[in-house]
Amino acid sequence: MTPFLTGVLLLAAFLGAAWWFSRQKSADATRMVRYLLGGGALLAGAVLCLRGAIVLGGPIGLFGLGLLGVNLGGFGMGGGRSRQQSGGQSAPPPQGRMSVAQAREILGVPEDADLEAVQRAHRQLMKKLHPDTQDGSAALARQVHEARDVLLEHFKRQP
Repeated sequence: MTPFLTGVLLLAAFLGAAWWFSRQKSADATRMVRYLLGGGALLAGAVLCLRGAIVLGGPIGLFGLGLLGVNLGGFGMGGGRSRQQSGGQSAPPPQGRMSVAQAREILGVPEDADLEAVQRAHRQLMKKLHPDTQDGSAALARQVHEARDVLLEHFKRQP
């Protein structure tokens, strides 16, 4: 009876962890996976090296260090600055919030558009660019949402 109960508890724990993991943002989930895999690979590499399999344990441990380094931003695959960013000339400056003119351009509404026109344009673009459609993606949907939010704030500030 004890092994069965242990299995049920482990299954419930794994299902709870999977549910919690599915609720995370993709950037946070990626970071968590890198920490888990990096830590596991580092531990496995250390154990293999201590048991005498340095030829196998060394690369596995280095892989784990690389994954952890990407999360810490110091080294590894893409953790440092790119060549374009280090040159300073070819990388565009980091942008903050988009301007009202950029938001109008994204939504395709004229300068004299009212609130209903903005909402109608947003709805039409979201039908086309939603991540669940063939032509859509999450990045495009975020950009359209941000454009709508900028224009809605612009309308609120106007008397």
